[in-house]
Amino acid sequence: MNILKISIVIFLSFFVNAVYSQDAQEIIKNVQSKYNSTKDAQATYSQSVKYSSGSTQSSSGIIYIQKEDKYRIESKNETIVTDGVTSWSYSKKKKQVVIDNYKNDGNTFSPNKFLFNYPENFYSDLDGSETISGSDCYVLKLSPRHKGSVKSAKIWVDKEENLIRKITINSSESSTTYSLKKITLDAGLASSKFTFSPPEGVEVIDLRN
Repeated sequence: MNILKISIVIFLSFFVNAVYSQDAQEIIKNVQSKYNSTKDAQATYSQSVKYSSGSTQSSSGIIYIQKEDKYRIESKNETIVTDGVTSWSYSKKKKQVVIDNYKNDGNTFSPNKFLFNYPENFYSDLDGSETISGSDCYVLKLSPRHKGSVKSAKIWVDKEENLIRKITINSSESSTTYSLKKITLDAGLASSKFTFSPPEGVEVIDLRN
């Protein structure tokens, strides 16, 4: 009888895991279907960072995204922009702009990876559900397929709209969470949104070769 009970438990465990895996893949397909036909997007966001040292940091602002590899993140004290070739990081507090070549590798965080390409870069598992800002969401746990600065991640997907409402990214140095609101798809963003002209009087540090 004990052996029978153990066999049933094992069977149910495999069955539940299979269902969860299937559900995760179905959620991914629905999200991909939503974003594959999307040229660009914008949303308001809040960001919180917990560092391994114990310190924390938070900010909020607007994020703009356009395929491929173009994004602009504007907050009160900082603006980060890339057109997929060049990246600009402007600190209002330091009155400084750092210009560099955009590097699309495993160590580069890009919101596009999580909004458009995360199935290609991560293994996904369903990790339950949770309500985010009044929206009932699936929680997906992500494991990177390749080694890089990102050790693990989670995304919260709106069950009704198939939109990503929240992202948590874990590295050895920190845990960063983005919460997205007022999401607009196909906002008709101009290409000029993804370039940056340094304001007059700021220090410009050009790291391009």
